[in-house]
Amino acid sequence: MTEAFDMYALANALESLRLANQVADHSVCQWQILSLQGQQLRASNGIATATTRLDQAQPLDVLILCGGENLHNRTDHADLCQELHHWAIQPIELGAFGKAGWLLAQIGALDGLRSSLPEPDPSLSFGAFKDLTPVAAPFCIDRQRLTCVGPQAVKGLMHELLARTHGRGLIRRMEKHAARQARPLQPRHNAPEKLQAILALMNDHLTRTLGIDELAEAMGISRRHLERLFKRNLGCSPSRHYLYLRLQQARQFLQAGKQPMSDVARECGFVSLQHFFRCYRQYFGAHPRDERAPLQQPRSLTA
Repeated sequence: MTEAFDMYALANALESLRLANQVADHSVCQWQILSLQGQQLRASNGIATATTRLDQAQPLDVLILCGGENLHNRTDHADLCQELHHWAIQPIELGAFGKAGWLLAQIGALDGLRSSLPEPDPSLSFGAFKDLTPVAAPFCIDRQRLTCVGPQAVKGLMHELLARTHGRGLIRRMEKHAARQARPLQPRHNAPEKLQAILALMNDHLTRTLGIDELAEAMGISRRHLERLFKRNLGCSPSRHYLYLRLQQARQFLQAGKQPMSDVARECGFVSLQHFFRCYRQYFGAHPRDERAPLQQPRSLTA
């Protein structure tokens, strides 16, 4: 890290790593916060963070630069560039968040590789960047280089990095955990205990959904009694509310990550994409693909 680093980008990265460890229930990754001198650094929002000297770091698999907004425009970072040159030839993955990626471009670490870089500052001279291959995507991993356009794209970059080393199953579990944590509290504080138990059972079975008769049997009540509970307290049928829960989870999955539509539909208990698309449009008035974050347009670098 450097002085005035982007705290938002750092927090997004560390939270992804922390959640991966929590969901896996063991340590799948470790991290160190490093700087050239090992001094305390202040983020752009003024929060101070302790760091460890880079030359005293534990062995590294990945090194990612998190810098300030104008890091690539400074003229007093010769030591940093020298260190980056050193790490660029090591057998590790080297990356940068946001505009810090332009510093990697300046030292030639991105030459001949695809990269995701944010809009460059007008002060940059593009003559030295003829070997860059920018892509229209929020983040990019090409061989041993990792780049992203800004702090909001950091999460996607970290998820892709984790998926490469630990499998996409871990990412799906992370996204499901995040979706559960973001689920609003159901209006059940005055609901009968039986209804509260049914709602909890529904939330626990959003992938392999339970039939209405199965729910009633599990609660030891008749189907008719179960339907009356929902109509009286929630104003809808049990099947309608169940569908609402599944669609809400699907929407959170779509907004949170890059899962294929087919995986989202399956994780939320839909037997076919066509059925998922139809239900989603009827409920939200939009196609599921509309929830995806739009990709950035390619940048044209001219001299």
